[in-house]
Amino acid sequence: MIKRINSLGRKRISSSQVAIAVRDGDPRRFSATIELPENDWPGDAIVVMEAMCAGSSNVKRIDCGTVNRLDVPQDTLLDGITGKNVFFSLKVIDRSEKIGRILGVADNLRPIQTGKQTEAGRRGILPVEAVSLGQRLWRLEFREHDVFLLVNQDVPGLSERMRSDPMIYSLVYPEVIRRVLSKAIDENVDLDEDDDRWQTLWLKFGRNLHPARENPPSAQEDEDAEEWIDQVVDGFCQMHGLRDRFASALKGSGSDE
Repeated sequence: MIKRINSLGRKRISSSQVAIAVRDGDPRRFSATIELPENDWPGDAIVVMEAMCAGSSNVKRIDCGTVNRLDVPQDTLLDGITGKNVFFSLKVIDRSEKIGRILGVADNLRPIQTGKQTEAGRRGILPVEAVSLGQRLWRLEFREHDVFLLVNQDVPGLSERMRSDPMIYSLVYPEVIRRVLSKAIDENVDLDEDDDRWQTLWLKFGRNLHPARENPPSAQEDEDAEEWIDQVVDGFCQMHGLRDRFASALKGSGSDE
């Protein structure tokens, strides 16, 4: 069970201060290197890593000692973490309070070295993960630090076709963009902040697709937000020529009348 923590006033830890490698196996194993300036936090503040994956609520917590006495994990089991898209967080926590206060954090860390079982590096703003979905073909999963497109693992080749098949891409991705941007606007993030939270990345993505490059409206401006999202989706469809690509694929399949 992950202990409760208070994140008020935390500092960002640069992803360049953490390097993670994941080795294939059953379960997989990982190793990490961590470089923390000791004068940035109290020496007795505890350091922890958390490992997660798309499509699962499992979180593996790994103790890494303290700021002045790091005990960095080497060849550590990733039991319970089964998805291909594995990501980590690193936290420096003040242990002097009953509910530990986060002093520093690096979110959404991706392994830089992997085997065949794990994706390496950041996979864009919408990682695709094949999981069990019953009769559903796809759904979105919103996590604290990322958003994933989950696809049904029982449909052979669906995860690959989701990225490249013009008929599937044209039908699914405009709706995905609409849902993600609506959720991101509801979060009321500050686009001027230099961070890599999914909300910020997606709203900047939307701004770049907007015909006037406008910032998104606030969550309180419902009608304006809906119009802004419509314009972004139109921009995405126009940029990728989705109607023409769909019509061409339909004709090639012999399904046109």
